[in-house]
Parts: sequence; C-alpha cells; structure tokens
Amino acid sequence: MSSDIHKHLTIAAPIDRVWAALSDPHIIQQWMGDDQVQVDLKVGGRYTFFGGQTSGRFSHIAAPILLEYTWRQQNWPAAWEDSVVRWELHTEPDGTRLHLIHSRFPNKDERSSHDEGWEMYWLDPMRDWLEHR
Repeated sequence: MSSDIHKHLTIAAPIDRVWAALSDPHIIQQWMGDDQVQVDLKVGGRYTFFGGQTSGRFSHIAAPILLEYTWRQQNWPAAWEDSVVRWELHTEPDGTRLHLIHSRFPNKDERSSHDEGWEMYWLDPMRDWLEHR
C-alpha cells in the first residue's frame, strides 16, 4: 500500500467561497473548465470530474469545514479499490487554509501521478480562479 498524499495551501478567499469551489458543480465547472462536472452533494451522492474520467461518492460532508469522497479513475481495473480524498478547511486571517489528504492508492505509480496532478489540475487552477474573481 502506498503512502498518503498531503497538500497544504492557503487561498486568499473566505471559507464559504472555497467550500463552494469544492462542492458547487457550477463553480467547479468555471474554474476547472469542464462543463460535464456533476455533483450530488449528499452522503452517498455521486460526482464526476474531468469529463467523467474521475468519479466517486461522498462519504462525509460538514460544510464548510470537511468534505470527503471516494476517488476512482475511469481506467482503473475493477479489482482496484477506490482511493479516498479528504478536504479540511480552516479560516485564517489571510483567507482559508486547505489540507488535502488523498489516501488508499492502489499502487506507487498512481500515488506518484496524483501527487503531481493535484497542483496542476486542481489546486493551482482553483486558487487562481478564487483569488482573481
């Protein structure tokens, strides 16, 4: 089993706006540039990101401080278990502090690929969108 990914980021935006950028499909579509984003924000509800390449189900929701869901890439073999993404949000004087924990990777290659991808495809675009709108 591969180790977890931990990412820490401070975004110069209020916690409610950061929460919306993680949970509201219309806002996710804007910063992600993906008009196929779907989000059914309830425990057990499904989501799809990146044109359906990533999907899962919500397991914990405590707005605006905690969001957790399973994470599965479309190309993963059926034998691989879903990984888990957890977002912890905290209000800071200069904005919102995010702690992302991505766990339960099927192997080291997937962990390595996601470690690089989080900044490129999620954290940087979301922060840029939030801080410049």
